[in-house]
Amino acid sequence: MKLGNSNGNNRGKKYVLRSKQQMPEETEANREKYDEFSAWFATIHRQLVNFLKGKQCYDEDVYFYTFLRMSEKILFMGETIKNYKAYFHRAYYTNYIQQQEQAGRFTKLVGMDRADNGLNDPHETELRKVKLENDIFDYVYARYDIREFEIFKMYVSLKPAINYQTLSDITSVRTHVIQRIISQILKDIRSNKHFVSRYREIA
Repeated sequence: MKLGNSNGNNRGKKYVLRSKQQMPEETEANREKYDEFSAWFATIHRQLVNFLKGKQCYDEDVYFYTFLRMSEKILFMGETIKNYKAYFHRAYYTNYIQQQEQAGRFTKLVGMDRADNGLNDPHETELRKVKLENDIFDYVYARYDIREFEIFKMYVSLKPAINYQTLSDITSVRTHVIQRIISQILKDIRSNKHFVSRYREIA
């Protein structure tokens, strides 16, 4: 299944950046940082796009929004970024997840047993599904540390476009550690009778 948009077909989505009037004045030092970042981006642009397309999660709007937000932080806020590539990937996937998280892939990944829900209203079913997904994310957020939560959310929101190795490249967390985190959280969710019962009602 192809995720995202590699042909610009998502144009029209609104990504609002702050106006210049809302920004502090840029400084000469920040301009030098921005010029360095901009030169890096121009050099590696095609490589970044090809990588994301290869993972089937390239979205042109999200891609350039991520670039603009990074540029804004460097130029107007003076943010120092030591590893442009790692920062860009983390920011891109965060933005991409926000766009995709309502796509309904999460409960499928959890892999709970299906049952006939007997519901005839697709809208009601979708609302209950979104509520269940949000409750599960809240549950994981409350029980695990923030780093584990972020890894889990990124994994389930981008699956199947992402795997353990790609996630390791993005987060700098070892592959076997990521696998352990994901497996533990999924096991925890699947053993939660309350979540299983709710899932069977809407699956």
